[in-house]
Amino acid sequence: MPDNELPGFLIIGLIFIVADGQILYRGARRFLSGPDGGEGSGSVAWMVVTVFHLAAVGVLALLSVVAPDWSGSSAAFVGRLGVFLLLLAVAHVLTLSVLARRREERVVETRYRERENERSARTEAIVEPTVTPVPGQEGHHPRVSPDLGDHGPYRT
Repeated sequence: MPDNELPGFLIIGLIFIVADGQILYRGARRFLSGPDGGEGSGSVAWMVVTVFHLAAVGVLALLSVVAPDWSGSSAAFVGRLGVFLLLLAVAHVLTLSVLARRREERVVETRYRERENERSARTEAIVEPTVTPVPGQEGHHPRVSPDLGDHGPYRT
């Protein structure tokens, strides 16, 4: 790439990277917070988008110096920009998949906590035993009833 096209390519690439990064960050904050508007999702979104920025700037830097056989024509400039945009789209999709995995983990964790809260509420509501205690065993939930000869369970 001739020296007069290099700054233009870098400036255009950086503009695309910053714009896409801002779109990802703002969308990720809303996506990770979910319908309940949970807190703490901004830091995760910021970390993921920072990795996106670093990877995209690295690809831009590599494309600006690799493939010196592309001559200084405008078609070569557009071709290099097209390759960069395709790689930026791949980075965007990978970032979205990381964010989707994080949201899925959060949804599973939330549902697990809700179930545990429901179970604890049900066990607190049970005051009386649901079964009649077996003579010789303590507690509300007997495991095995004693045999008739008092020799222990399952002995003949």
